[in-house]
Amino acid sequence: MKKIYTISIMLVLFAAINFAQEVKDKVKFSGLMFGDYFYNISNVDGNQQNLNGFQFRRIYFTADIAVAESFDARFRTETDQSANSNTGGGKLGVMVKDAYLKWKGIFSGSDLVLGISPTPAFDISENAWGYHSLEKTIMDLNGIVSSRDFGVDLKGKIINDGTVNYWIKIANNSSNGPESDKYKRYYALVQVKPVDGLQATVYYDYAAKADVNDAFDKTSKPNNVFVAAVFLNYQLKSDFAFGFEAFSRNIQNGYKTTGALIDQKTMGFSLWAWVSLVDNFRLVARYDSYDPNTDLDNDKTTLLLAGLDYKIAKNVSIIPNVEIFTPQTVTNTNGSTASSNLQGRVTVAFTF
Repeated sequence: MKKIYTISIMLVLFAAINFAQEVKDKVKFSGLMFGDYFYNISNVDGNQQNLNGFQFRRIYFTADIAVAESFDARFRTETDQSANSNTGGGKLGVMVKDAYLKWKGIFSGSDLVLGISPTPAFDISENAWGYHSLEKTIMDLNGIVSSRDFGVDLKGKIINDGTVNYWIKIANNSSNGPESDKYKRYYALVQVKPVDGLQATVYYDYAAKADVNDAFDKTSKPNNVFVAAVFLNYQLKSDFAFGFEAFSRNIQNGYKTTGALIDQKTMGFSLWAWVSLVDNFRLVARYDSYDPNTDLDNDKTTLLLAGLDYKIAKNVSIIPNVEIFTPQTVTNTNGSTASSNLQGRVTVAFTF
């Protein structure tokens, strides 16, 4: 009887080892976490003055799966401590960030992606910036385009050596959520990499939306959205990098004046750079200018960010940094006299 038990246990262990090896061969797990200790040095809202604490601003857990010879899949969850992500009880909530199947080489030099996946809007510029742990890129930060959408992508090389690439996408325009209407968003991007370290992208998208009624002249008018953007980036190995990103958005009949509806035009640009000082130390700086409505004279904002990245280990950074957010017109509340929001942080970011 003991021999039977022993053999049974050995068979179970053998099967478990084989299964673990098969999972190891087919599934790669990875993750990212960043958060900080923050202190609001000044704020236009007096209730936010001197607010400080510890927070997680992003947690990713990712499974990349080798489904078959020509098919890969990704499943990624995201967690943060923002009000929109927390559960009803105020706990950390978890949502699906990515869930897609990739058909590699559907034809020469191109892949097909189906599911919840990145949009072309700023995926390349965000990877080049490399400091999502400090701040989102300008279009992401201001909600111009979602970072994810549920749809189908075709992306690949226009020139075989990879110096000119393309990315097109048709999707729900509902981010990670379910579809709620019949309208879709159409994305397109071209990337050019003429020499080592230099890249540029040109981006455009069109979001179809339902018409809106204009109360002024009692007519139905289009309310579609058009976004255009350019990105330029140069990186010299691990020594230095800079990036420039600019965009414009036009919402048809999106702005209500004293008369009939008119188009709402939004513009912004971001300029950033980092430079390696000595081993494991890097200085990071960024400046954003954002104008949500070019027909208004008092709604512009600027963002200034600076930090010192100390890479304490290969995949671990400690980054003391400061962020200054300045509105063009300041409305102080709750006894504040501040002209901007000044926040100091010590950010810790790591991948695994």
